[in-house]
Amino acid sequence: MSGVTVRLAFWNTWLLSPRLWGTGPRIPGSKGWFAPEVEARTPLVAKAVANRFDVAALGEVFETSELDVLEASWPEATLVRGPGPKRPRLQGSGLATFVGPDTLVLRSASHIYRSGGDLRDSDTYATKGALLTTVRYHPDLPPLDLFSTHLLAGGELFPIPGANDTRRHHVARMAQVDELIGFIERTHDPSHILMVVGDFNVIGGTPEYEDLATHMDRAKLKDVWPNNGIGPGPTCTFTDPSQLPPDPDEPDMVLDSELDEAGERLDYIWLRSPESLTIEAERPRRWAFGDRGVQGGPAGSLSDHLAISTTLHIQARGSQA
Repeated sequence: MSGVTVRLAFWNTWLLSPRLWGTGPRIPGSKGWFAPEVEARTPLVAKAVANRFDVAALGEVFETSELDVLEASWPEATLVRGPGPKRPRLQGSGLATFVGPDTLVLRSASHIYRSGGDLRDSDTYATKGALLTTVRYHPDLPPLDLFSTHLLAGGELFPIPGANDTRRHHVARMAQVDELIGFIERTHDPSHILMVVGDFNVIGGTPEYEDLATHMDRAKLKDVWPNNGIGPGPTCTFTDPSQLPPDPDEPDMVLDSELDEAGERLDYIWLRSPESLTIEAERPRRWAFGDRGVQGGPAGSLSDHLAISTTLHIQARGSQA
């Protein structure tokens, strides 16, 4: 492979520990509701992605205090912040994007979803939406439009009728995807590379995933994992460190296997190339970032989700390798 390279990642960081106000005390919560060791993990999140990726979109960074720590922990980068809380929602979108020092932010924009769940869903208290970050990675090639999002999970709040109705959740998620596609259609420049990343809360390999892929095809977006990845590529719901064997060449990465059975794939990278470019996406990889003295996920990873990444090799169509 040849051409200009751009290293991209998405990571649901699970920095969920709400405060009563601003930098005030944390809201007390039962185990499992809020994330563990957020104050210790936040700077480690920044250090894990710093200089490893040119662009790293993050999810579940809900508090201004955590955003400030991220920014201070990789000061050479630019941190683009997603939508904050919008009443009556108590939490922001949790979205943020790091853009490394060798990559230039050209613009950003955001959209807050009108669609979603209801008072039975814990997600209702977050400002679900999408964040666009347009970056210049090379002066002579078209920019890249990166859209990140985190769709409704649903349920998890009150054990009342319909709270855990998975069909209801899926319908709400697809309504959010329709809004996402509309946001892309309004803001994406067709001459730019188009990438969409995020936690879609849709399990890969299911009929719901096929429905998601059909929706994304409206924007001619293709999931990079099925054609480029090894195995099913689960990104969350791990319970034991044995489910996340480190890659011997890079221990922060997880060793991929066709035999992976544990976990679920909820996190995605979607890609569409403009006609003027030839783009090859390297095999996508999963990152646990374990062995840092603290952990988020029960299997030892730094978050309860793995980061997912790919490297793009980009050149003008017809140019020499």
